[in-house]
Amino acid sequence: MATSVYFSQNVKSEQFLYEDIVIESLKMYGQDVMYMPREMTRDRLLNEVIESRFTDAYSIEMYIEDVQGFGGDGALMSKFGLEMRDQATFIVARRSWENLIGLFNNNISHRRPMEGDLLYHPLTQSFFEIKFVEHEQPFYQLSNLTVYKLQCELFEYSNEVINTGDPDIDNLQRVDANSTIILVDSGINNGIEYIIGETITQEFSEFSITAELLNIEYINVLQRKISVSNIQTSDGQYHEFLSGSRIVGTESEASWNAVTIYDISNQYVDNTFIDSGQAQNREFELLANDYVDFSENNPFGDPSQTFGLVSYSSNIPTALKRMDSSTHTVDSITTMDQL
Repeated sequence: MATSVYFSQNVKSEQFLYEDIVIESLKMYGQDVMYMPREMTRDRLLNEVIESRFTDAYSIEMYIEDVQGFGGDGALMSKFGLEMRDQATFIVARRSWENLIGLFNNNISHRRPMEGDLLYHPLTQSFFEIKFVEHEQPFYQLSNLTVYKLQCELFEYSNEVINTGDPDIDNLQRVDANSTIILVDSGINNGIEYIIGETITQEFSEFSITAELLNIEYINVLQRKISVSNIQTSDGQYHEFLSGSRIVGTESEASWNAVTIYDISNQYVDNTFIDSGQAQNREFELLANDYVDFSENNPFGDPSQTFGLVSYSSNIPTALKRMDSSTHTVDSITTMDQL
């Protein structure tokens, strides 16, 4: 038999009441979270994402379902170091989301939260990336769907551009962004200095390179060492700053000539080893010197130069050789026990 005509779950007044109670609960027990939509530049040929940008952040109330702490694997020690694999489920009301995307001057174009967008949790100062949006839980209570459940993972930063205008968010990005150090010379400059935080530009005939100025180090009257990040190009392709061309500050209008671009190949400048910080190249260099010879005479690091081992003798194919460190003589060894 069919369901009773005297009882129905599709009463609009009951659905609205149920939804109002859910929204009120989220406002009482939830937290303000910054929603950051992702902007992507794709390769026209392979349809791959070339660049990801986050230029807007909108406050909206959400409830964290994991009341006992973040889920996932947590802190995991892997061969790449310590990895944080925290996960969390954020709940947002559908009506609150519709009100958010309906705001004036809102750049959110999709009708629901999208995978790949970011959530910034101010309490923990963490970025979470949306991995999956569950839109059918709770499952049609009163024949109605009232919330979205956003299954998120801790965001793994890979040099995305984050420039939302919110200093709390943008400052965190500046700390983790890959930076490039450039030695500039004033040349015919009129003495105008760069301004930290401004955008600098290097123009070429077919493209231009822009970046954000992070720091300025005073070398002498004519030279400065600047640190830049958030490097972008006008044609969407990968380019690097080049020496010999002028770098102009868009706000200060300072124009300095790029002399040296410090990268991973510039390990020594003025007989001083450059420590990139995040790369830990100084630590690896110092530790490796105890095991492998990295001198110019041995560029490939032949271990025999360090451990005192020599190759097999051509006239004694079954014998192993050993070098005495005190007399520098070679003894023939016919068994592994004598090694």
